[in-house]
Amino acid sequence: MAHRYTSTRQFFLDLIRDYEPELTFRGTTREEFDSWQAAFRQRFLECLGPLPPAVPFETEVLWRIEEDGLIKEKILFDTAPFTTVPAILLRPADTEQGRRRAAIVCIHGHGPHGKDPVAGARYPEAQQNASYYNYNYGEQMARQGFVTICPDMRPFGERSDHFPGERPIPGRDPCNVHFLKGALLGFNLLAYNLWDLMKCVDLLQEMPFVDPERIGAMGLSGGSAHVMHFAALDTRIRATDIICALNSYRAWAIGIDNFCGTQFLPGMFRYGDHAEICGLICPRPLLVESGGFDYGFPPDATAQAQARVAQIYQAAGVPAHFEIDMGYGGHQYYGNKAIEFFHKHLGD
Repeated sequence: MAHRYTSTRQFFLDLIRDYEPELTFRGTTREEFDSWQAAFRQRFLECLGPLPPAVPFETEVLWRIEEDGLIKEKILFDTAPFTTVPAILLRPADTEQGRRRAAIVCIHGHGPHGKDPVAGARYPEAQQNASYYNYNYGEQMARQGFVTICPDMRPFGERSDHFPGERPIPGRDPCNVHFLKGALLGFNLLAYNLWDLMKCVDLLQEMPFVDPERIGAMGLSGGSAHVMHFAALDTRIRATDIICALNSYRAWAIGIDNFCGTQFLPGMFRYGDHAEICGLICPRPLLVESGGFDYGFPPDATAQAQARVAQIYQAAGVPAHFEIDMGYGGHQYYGNKAIEFFHKHLGD
């Protein structure tokens, strides 16, 4: 009797058992890298899909305080029709003296508080969240002399369905629900978040205390999935820190179902994996942080992906531009190399 296949989950596991994406990087030379990167970037942009039209920023400062040597501002700015991004902007107090500083876009991961723990908010829930994941890297980097912007992404923080005044979606992951709404209308939720992040760069470049040529990006977990795609897309990002996200679709997404509608571009695995997306960041500097006990991102697959990214940077002739920070722990920001990395490559 023929073997029968009834499990949907097993269907996907069997489907990728011997599968290899069409544009998996196999080169060893700069010429092979250049040719591959051009071809893969074209497919990446196809998977990205349409982006919204731009609108004037109409930036509004809701409040501004000086605290512990930092200037902290809550700002609102528009990026697209029907789209306002809340963000916290942090900078050393002495930036008022006119010095142009390097800047870092600091992106939050999953969780109800969005940008607040990243920016070092003082209310107890945000502080607890920040302590658990060492999560206030927006504040930490501002204390190191950088200007940092910490925006809320769809559907988190003030843009979430849990924020006061919004209607929650009981028993559903809002990432997936809103991804499906975008798919129904023909666009990708991640792509629209990436648009907002590119507008963060536009906004930073207009600020008199930011050097427009020295902008980086960092994020943890789901925020780091954003960072990976963001730096791949926007070449104005000069240095990138991917924290606890680099893995493989085979192991992390299809293998253990640990992903959502804000962490991928539909059709991407047809052409490449996380390593290939990082190949679009190359030859710009890239730091990858990971935890040896981060089982939401299977460590073996992370190590394999890191080796493949190293191969890409080697072929491009810039092996020193790729660094790894492996922490003896779980899912968190480690920061053993990040400060030195950003100082070295953004020059502040």
